[in-house]
Amino acid sequence: MSESGPNQGGPSQRDLERALARYLAENRMTRRQLLERMAAVGATVALAPIVAACSAGGGSSATPAAPSPTAAPPSVAAASPSSTPAPTPVPTPESELFIYNWDAYIGENTQKEFEDKYKIKVKYDKFPDAATQMATLRKDGKGGGFDLSYPASTEIPGLVADGVIQPLDLGLIPNAKNLGPDWVDPPYDPGNKHSMPNYWWTTGFAWDPDKIKGDLTSWAALWDARWTGHMGMLDDVQEVFAVAAFRLGNPANTTDTTQLDAELALLEQQKPLLRTYTQDDIGDVTSGQLWLSHAWSGDWVQMTYDKPKIRYIIPSEGAVRGSDTMVITSGAQHPIAAHLWIDFNLDAKVSAANSNYIGYMGPNLQAQQYIDANILADPNLNPDKATYDRLTELVTQPPADLDKYTQRWNALKA
Repeated sequence: MSESGPNQGGPSQRDLERALARYLAENRMTRRQLLERMAAVGATVALAPIVAACSAGGGSSATPAAPSPTAAPPSVAAASPSSTPAPTPVPTPESELFIYNWDAYIGENTQKEFEDKYKIKVKYDKFPDAATQMATLRKDGKGGGFDLSYPASTEIPGLVADGVIQPLDLGLIPNAKNLGPDWVDPPYDPGNKHSMPNYWWTTGFAWDPDKIKGDLTSWAALWDARWTGHMGMLDDVQEVFAVAAFRLGNPANTTDTTQLDAELALLEQQKPLLRTYTQDDIGDVTSGQLWLSHAWSGDWVQMTYDKPKIRYIIPSEGAVRGSDTMVITSGAQHPIAAHLWIDFNLDAKVSAANSNYIGYMGPNLQAQQYIDANILADPNLNPDKATYDRLTELVTQPPADLDKYTQRWNALKA
């Protein structure tokens, strides 16, 4: 770029540099983050506030129109429209969007309503389990050709560290203001800089009361020899070891080898009683193969669509609280459409429709007024504070500690 003088009708390079420096300082943004924003929304949109500030007065300090991608999300205390940062003007979105998600994991009409509203064609691919999802997203280090996916919260730190997902432009997600207080600054992703919460659930167990009579309240039921060959545990290493931890009174995320060895010994006692480590708890219970199964709360809801009598409990010793997220991959070819999808799913009515279909509570405080009263009133789906306080969210284990689990898991399943 050649430098132009004050009489040449445009800002000089020096003016642009000053405006750029001021913009970065005011928005607490690095040049690298600006480049990431340019990649996400295009150079014209990303640089417009800088050029405008420079042209308006040789680099005046007017407040830029577009918040940075690292700006803090609206807090619950500042949820009113007047106190929320103005959303980024939405650039023209791409005409298609590639999504990678669990089967039946959005409302029945969510995809069609999005396509109708934005005229964006959604290609919606499904994965059978989390291991397949992670392998696909990581195979090229950039998301495996998908724009958006739904990883568990425990995966976020690793995906960020490895550059698999990109920072979000929070200005393109104004419906983030709908998040409840527990979700505006989650420990796995402070400030929701790289992810948006989607659903949360508990992990307990479900059973068929036609086969197993009475009220079950303890994890000990999954060690009851009366139901040998008709019980299942989820095919998930951390979830399974957490059950043993709750029974033994250990922390659910323990990395102490003595405690892990004790958990392995308890699980080895259980193994001969099981029919399977299930990858399809819904199908295995509704088909009658399993009478009792370790299960996620939302899966239980879907079991009841075929077998309304199936019961579920959050055991008295404590249980896991899990959550998942919406993220945009670093290799996304349709980032604006992906931001629009996230914002659309954080709309109060859309979020409620998703919860009503799936049976998982969402992080969306404003959606609760539209969620089915039966879900809100069900203590297994929306537990009271005393039960909620007994729940533990699994954490991302560093490689050395995860290896402790993996070694014992492989030994258990051998």
